[in-house]
Amino acid sequence: MKIFKNYIFTVAIFLLPAIAMASSADGKAMEGMELYREQAFDQASQKFLEARKEKPDDPKISYNLGNSRYKQGKFDEALQDYSRSINEKSDPALIQKSAYNMGNTLFRMGKLDESVASYKKALELDPGDMDAKYNLEFVREQIEKKKQEQQQKQDESGKDKEDQQFGDEKEQSKNQNENNPQDQADNKDNSKEPSDKQEQNESQDNPSRTAEASPESITKEEAEQRLSALTEDLKKFQRKQALDMKSLFTYQGNDW
Repeated sequence: MKIFKNYIFTVAIFLLPAIAMASSADGKAMEGMELYREQAFDQASQKFLEARKEKPDDPKISYNLGNSRYKQGKFDEALQDYSRSINEKSDPALIQKSAYNMGNTLFRMGKLDESVASYKKALELDPGDMDAKYNLEFVREQIEKKKQEQQQKQDESGKDKEDQQFGDEKEQSKNQNENNPQDQADNKDNSKEPSDKQEQNESQDNPSRTAEASPESITKEEAEQRLSALTEDLKKFQRKQALDMKSLFTYQGNDW
């Protein structure tokens, strides 16, 4: 809600009553009011200070001095003047205006939570104060906006840290691989090792697999000659075996 109106965050002036026989302090306070209207805030503050020296317990003088200092941008001093204007001698209207102006001052000082409390106090004393209502809502929106910005910064900071950590781990892994090329070569060779062993074991278990030769193409005559040769060899082997068996079961040696 945009509430930048002319009366927002402006101080409320509390006019001194006109009297026929004004004291010296009242006269200086009246001069201060005229200077304030002329926006001569430095000179107005000086007149209010002179008046308060003569009447230190007058809450209206402290209140108007606070207004002049607020216009000068002296928010710390203005806040003290508003606090001083709230005493046993202050009437409810002056207390309400002081609470409202304290809310403005605290807002200018960046003390948003305390500003909210002052506006609430002003509304308790005068529920119909529309300026206090508008300013209270505005400050609450600023507080909520500030919280959201802080949360967003925290989320972004956490994400940046996570990305940085991931990047560091990735870089570390990359450096390790670059610094150990032999490890990469060993791993690459080992990946082939089971296949090589398998082929070696299969070769040992099945020697015929590697000793096999492609069959030769022979003629019919050559085949018959080879078969005849094998038959003749087989006959010789059988005759030799028969002679060996006979000599095995024949007694050899002299009779006793």
